[in-house]
Parts: sequence; C-alpha cells; structure tokens
Amino acid sequence: MLGVVGLTVSALACAALVLVLDFAWSEAAPKDTSWELAVPPPVYGPLPAFTLRDDRGQPLETGQLHGQLTLIQCALEADAHPRPLLRQVREQLKADGVPVQVVIATSRDSTVLHPDWQPLRDSGRLLLLVDQRLQVRGVYDSSQAPATSERVIEDARCLRSCPPP
Repeated sequence: MLGVVGLTVSALACAALVLVLDFAWSEAAPKDTSWELAVPPPVYGPLPAFTLRDDRGQPLETGQLHGQLTLIQCALEADAHPRPLLRQVREQLKADGVPVQVVIATSRDSTVLHPDWQPLRDSGRLLLLVDQRLQVRGVYDSSQAPATSERVIEDARCLRSCPPP
C-alpha cells in the first residue's frame, strides 16, 4: 500500500514540476536579455602618438586621457571641430550614464598607424574608441553615420560594464 502511495506522490510531484517549468519557459525572453554575455571589443593596441585637442581646442597630453573612455576624431585641418555624429554619440552615452571624452587628433603626417587605418585617417574619416588604459578598442569610419553611431555606443557601453580582457 505504501509503495503505491509513494509512486502516486512522486508522479504528481513530477507532473507539477513539468507544469511549472513549462509555464516558466513559455514566457518569451525580452530582446535585450541581461543574461546574454557581452563580448568586449577587441584590443587593437596602444593609442598611437597624436597631437590631441579637446573639443574646445585646448591641447591635451595622452596621459590626460587615462582612466576615461575617449572618442578620437582624426581631422585633416588643425582647427577642426567634432563632427555632429560625435556630439550625438556623446549625448546618448551621457544619457546612458557612460561618460566619454571627445578629442581631436591632428598629427597626420608623423604618426604611424596600422595600414588599414591609413586611408580613413588620410580622408579625415578615422574615429577611434580608446579605453581607460589607453588601448584602442574600436576603429570606425565616421562617414557611415547611423551604423557607426550604433556600434560606437554599443562598444562604449560594453567597455563601461564588461570586465577588462
């Protein structure tokens, strides 16, 4: 008699567990699932030696960028100002709680860059995302506005929240 009762209780417990699990799994996961692991952007190497200015035109030393996320626009003209794309990206990241500094780099001729970056720099379209340790973590073509903005924002958010490599 006890064996039949034990089997019945076990079967009912299993059926209840199946119902609970089926209900839990039937809830559709939101598109922006927090359980997904974010993959940090790759490390391209240390920040090259550039002549840097902040967005107000004041000179900057590379060491002043240490400890903060930085977007570097490589400009053709010495008096260039940040592109609207950079201002929009900075405002969106600021609203998301991800502070980022925008910097202009103007030393085109003397700075040696990766050969793949050279055409972008020579046309004034090179945009770099630099992490808190002065490592280049993103290389973008600033003429590809919507896609570049989205990618920079995604990468900067990840660098703010992902563990270092």
